[in-house]
Amino acid sequence: MRLLTREQSRELDSLALDNLGISGQELMGNAGEKIAETAKNMVGDIHEPSILIICGKGNNGGDGFAAAAELFADGFQVIIHSISIREDMTVDSLYYYQKCTNMNIPISYGYDIPELDEVDLILDALLGTGFSGIIKTEILPWVKWINATKTKVLAVDISSGLDSNSGLVQSSAVKADTTLTMGKLKVGMVFRQGKGYSGECIDANIGFPNLDNMNLSGLEWELFHEPALVKLLRKPEVDTHKYERGKVLIIAGSKGMTGAAVLATMGALRSGCGLTVTTVPESLNAVFESDIIEGMTLPMYDNNFGYLVAEHLDEILEKCTWADAVILGPGLGRNESTQKLVRDLVSKVTKPMVLDADGLFPFAKNMVELNKRQHPLVITPHIGELASLVGIDKRVIINDFPNVMTKVMTDFHHIALVKQVPVCIFNSHKVIVNCSGNPGLSTAGTGDVLSGIIGSFLASGIESKIAAALSAFVHGKASDKLVEKLGYRGQIASDLLHMIPNVMAKYEYL
Repeated sequence: MRLLTREQSRELDSLALDNLGISGQELMGNAGEKIAETAKNMVGDIHEPSILIICGKGNNGGDGFAAAAELFADGFQVIIHSISIREDMTVDSLYYYQKCTNMNIPISYGYDIPELDEVDLILDALLGTGFSGIIKTEILPWVKWINATKTKVLAVDISSGLDSNSGLVQSSAVKADTTLTMGKLKVGMVFRQGKGYSGECIDANIGFPNLDNMNLSGLEWELFHEPALVKLLRKPEVDTHKYERGKVLIIAGSKGMTGAAVLATMGALRSGCGLTVTTVPESLNAVFESDIIEGMTLPMYDNNFGYLVAEHLDEILEKCTWADAVILGPGLGRNESTQKLVRDLVSKVTKPMVLDADGLFPFAKNMVELNKRQHPLVITPHIGELASLVGIDKRVIINDFPNVMTKVMTDFHHIALVKQVPVCIFNSHKVIVNCSGNPGLSTAGTGDVLSGIIGSFLASGIESKIAAALSAFVHGKASDKLVEKLGYRGQIASDLLHMIPNVMAKYEYL
């Protein structure tokens, strides 16, 4: 399912008006028909339902007026409250406002909340996709009033107060039961707080051009399409063996952070690879061997320091020839010599690589250095690590994520799996937005497990961008299943290891 940013929504409007010759009035009328149709479905089991439509100043309010005319013509009891008077309305909105007044639909005006009878459905047409920031003081009481009524709410295009790009709610927003959005869903409806304020999301075709035949500016956002990718999780052939199921080399772990390497290793094993080797400082080998029963270790002399250093490069490179994929970074530490080892490995390893956690640190404010690598690479930063890589404050990234990432991907030529909410996988100008996962994943070590899954899928021969997207889905789905048993707060990273096979088993016999 395609998703649109705020800017792309505006561009789509312009293309419909300029290239297809559709008037703004016609688009608004089409929107009114779709809104009215959805509203009817929401009150279909109520005898003589009443509907309150709250209209703002812009075209979103105009959509509300257009819907009111449709519903009133069909015999529904309709009440309109308009925040603005006619002098403040756009040309297209004014047309449908006048239509409503000619039909004698009851209309009240102003920012003050009048005495209103109890209704069966509220249409939120206050603020559209152009909104960002903090709701104006005079609008905020209306948002709070709508939420306090406990009445069913249908949001027109987007819930008022929800940022259509970031998915953030700065002060308050309308909590809709259903959102009918024009053209395609907006990224903010699935980002961060967006899901909680949007309810069921329905996209309405109101006469926009087919997106398959056009290129909008910015990145192309697509919601993860489960049927298209899970076919890769079919059960292995009957005569397969461990060497054919993928070999993963994990370069991770240091004193105090052995768990990161263990979780990445077990994540790879639990998601289907046949063999793993984990490089370890020799002084910590006993710890690793006691926790990694099914995988092998490659101890390296460390003079009892507890971390890997640049002098281990040749030995690791030799083992890379054995591997089908390499995971580099979880729990490695940030010793200066370890950082040099990371930079050398990124440059010299020719196998598909997952670069995570401490593996990203040497490239702080120099993400473009990774473009020198000529072989497949998936980086997996969380927002803080991404901020370090690109030298942009993380709050700026969160507040303007689509536009920031459009600029980042102009200069980055590999796969970036960004652990925001939800996880997004960037590949050139295309983005896959993951549809699984929950706040239970916000605990130490879950990212290490994810790196292990990606490494396993890469080792099985799956293309980098697909391996990253599929891994994010499986990882999030495992947590979703755990919520049913453990809730959100009680999940720990190792719980995922036992649920990953359960998630994949569903698809192995389809």
